[in-house]
This record gives sequence, structure tokens and C-alpha cells, in this order.
Amino acid sequence: MGYRYPPPLKPTNALNLEVFDSLGEFLGYKTFKPIVDRVKSINEWFKIYKDEQDYLGILVYDAPDFSHQNTNYLQNHKGTSHLHYENLTPTNLLIGAIYFSIRHCIKATWQNDRDQFYAPYDDTWQDDSEFKNNCLIFMLFHTQNRITTAQGINHFIPFSETEVNAKERYSSHALLDFLKGEIKEPKKSDSLFLNDKKENKPLKFSPSASRVFDAGREIYRYYHYYHKQDFANRPYNANASLYDIKEFFQGRNAQGKLNSPAKAKDEYYKQLYANLQDALKDLAKEIQPKVYEYGFLRE
Repeated sequence: MGYRYPPPLKPTNALNLEVFDSLGEFLGYKTFKPIVDRVKSINEWFKIYKDEQDYLGILVYDAPDFSHQNTNYLQNHKGTSHLHYENLTPTNLLIGAIYFSIRHCIKATWQNDRDQFYAPYDDTWQDDSEFKNNCLIFMLFHTQNRITTAQGINHFIPFSETEVNAKERYSSHALLDFLKGEIKEPKKSDSLFLNDKKENKPLKFSPSASRVFDAGREIYRYYHYYHKQDFANRPYNANASLYDIKEFFQGRNAQGKLNSPAKAKDEYYKQLYANLQDALKDLAKEIQPKVYEYGFLRE
């Protein structure tokens, strides 16, 4: 059995349990701490930033715990199920990205299955521009980004036509304008976007987020380059989203479900996609400490 470190020091009302795997190996401690005071959930916090103006996309979500991670994703329009659907606009896009990234940067396991996500302790996260911007990159290139031109205009193209050698002009430059710092004036004077609006500077990212951005760009470039070789036989989509590009190379199975990257026949694409996933894992590790620092998860 593995070495058993002493349990972490916790308040007297907390319960520390030892955790073992199916082979009896010690995995660590699981702490259950009752939260006496009423603390808002991350869902209640997110709804504070509800925006009814024209949206770029929809953030879908359900109960604020790890067991509902698969129901948190980005898509073009609102659905009709019991899930929550919130508009993502230029005003609350970073808020949505924070919500999305906090929910997905830590892998769901049987140990944290019922752990709850909460509203942050205070507003200190608002001054952390790198954290907010990194969350945006994490959301844009995550597998739960399901934006597709099959459902309408793709407002989430992160690279200019010149960067990826697109053969046509995009239908929307909304995200490109956002990344350049061209953010609409917020409705509330205390919004996190106020300073960004005044400075009107391009968003800056950490090295880890920049590596994700670079890896994603290579996939977009390869998609547009590929059609130089096979434009006649495969329909070209200048507005293709990351989801559309994955569908192009990976295809779908008999049930209509998107195949895994391993099913792709193009070996170069598979390597590019693997590079993106590796970069995303590193970015997730960078975001994780902030989740606890700002109180979105409580230890």
C-alpha cells in the first residue's frame, strides 16, 4: 500500500475520509466540510450577468456539480430541453468562458462526483485579466465547443482570413473584433469590461494559452490548405468552426455521432489534434489553482 500522508488540517466541523482504489492502494483524503452560511452557486452567480441582446452563441449548463459536466457546452442556439441556456454576448463572453473553464479544467471522477461549484468569494478575479483571457482560449478550443455552421453563422472564428489562408471572407468577425479589444460598452459601470473598453487593447494570454492558440491555428490552416488538394470532391467552408473541421477529418459513425480523432484517416491531422489536446491539458493545469483561489470550488 502507498505511503499515507497525514490528513490536511481542517476545521473541527470537517470530516476527513481516507480514499482507496479497488486494489487497496491509498489515494489520499476526501474532506467533507459543511457550509453553514448560505453560499450562492456558480449558476446563480452566472445569471447575474444575463444579457438579452443579440447573442454570439449559447452556453448550456445544468446542476453545478461534477456529475453534470457533460451537460455544459457551447452551441449556436437555445434548445428545448430542461437544461439552462444563457446568451453569450460581447458583454458577458468572458464570464461565460470563466464558467465553462471552471467546470471543465478539472476532470470529473467518482471522488469529486458531487462536489459543488460556487460563486466566487469576492470580486478579486475581476482584476485578473490573464485568468479571464486564458479561460476564453480554453473554451474556444475545448471539445465541448459545439459551434457549427450547420446551425447558423459561426461567430467564433479566432483567426483572420490571412492567418489561415481562407479562400473567402468570413460571415462574422465578432470574435476577431473581441480579441482585438473592440468590446462593446457594458451596461453596468462596475463591469469587468470597463477598463478593457477604455484601453481598447488586444487581449493578452499566458504562454500556456498562447500555445493552445498556436496549436489551434495549425489545425485551421491545415483545413484550409487541404482544400487546395481536394476542393472538387469535398465541399469547402470558409466559415468552418473547430467542430466542423473535426467532422471533416473524423467523420461520423452509422448512428450519426462524431467519430473520435483516432478514426481520422489523415495522420497529419491526428498529430495536429493531439498537439492541441496536450496544450489544453497544460492550460487546464494553469487554470486549476485559480478555481480554488477565487472560491469557485471550496476545499
